[in-house]
Amino acid sequence: MPNALARLSAAVPDTITAITYAIAWVAPSLLGVEWVRALLIALVVEFMVMHASALYSVALGKREDRLRKRAVILGALTALYLLPIGALAFSTQTLAPVLSFLWLFTSRFAHVIVAEPAAAAVETQRAKSLWLVSLGAFAAGVVLVNKLPPPAFGLTPEFVASLSMSGHPDPNAQPPQMSIAFGVFYFIVQACAKAMFAPGAVTPTAAAASATGRRTS
Repeated sequence: MPNALARLSAAVPDTITAITYAIAWVAPSLLGVEWVRALLIALVVEFMVMHASALYSVALGKREDRLRKRAVILGALTALYLLPIGALAFSTQTLAPVLSFLWLFTSRFAHVIVAEPAAAAVETQRAKSLWLVSLGAFAAGVVLVNKLPPPAFGLTPEFVASLSMSGHPDPNAQPPQMSIAFGVFYFIVQACAKAMFAPGAVTPTAAAASATGRRTS
C-alpha cells in the first residue's frame, strides 16, 4: 500500500469519531439526545479499549506467525472486554456501550487487521507507541478541559437537561461540554498517531526496529 494511502486509511476511523464529537459539541440537535448520550458513554468504553491495546502490545511479543497470532489475540480481547461492556449496557439499559465498543475496538485495530504482518519488533513497537500516545492524550485531555473549561456552544442548558433521564441535570455532574470537547481532542490525536505509525508508513523507530529484527533473525 502506498505510504500516503496507508496513513490516510489508518486515520479515517478516528477522524470520523472526532468529527462526530465536534458536531455533538457545536450542533448536538443534529445528532439527537440519544447519540450525545452514547458519545458520553463511549469515552468510558474507550478507556477500556485503550487498556486492551496495552494488553495487545504485550501479548504480541516477538514470535513469528503473527498473522494467526494477532487474530487470536484480538478475538480473545474482544471476548474478554465484552463481559464488562455487556454489564455496562445492562446497567444503562441501552446498547450504546456495545455499539461503541465495536466501533472503537475496530477503529483501534482495523489498520492492524488489514495490514500484512511486519517484522516482529516493528509491529510490537508500533502497538506500544500507539498505546503510549493514547495514554498521554487521555491524561493531557483531562488536564486541558479542566484547566481551560470549554465553551458550551450548542450544549445549551435546555439540551443538557434533556440528556438526563429525569429531565433535570445533576448539579454535581461534570458539564457535558467538557467530555465532548475531550472527545474531539483525544480522537484528533488518535487519528494523527495512527497516520504516523500506520503500517506501510515507515518511521525512524520502525526502520531501526526492522533492522534489528533482521540482524537477530
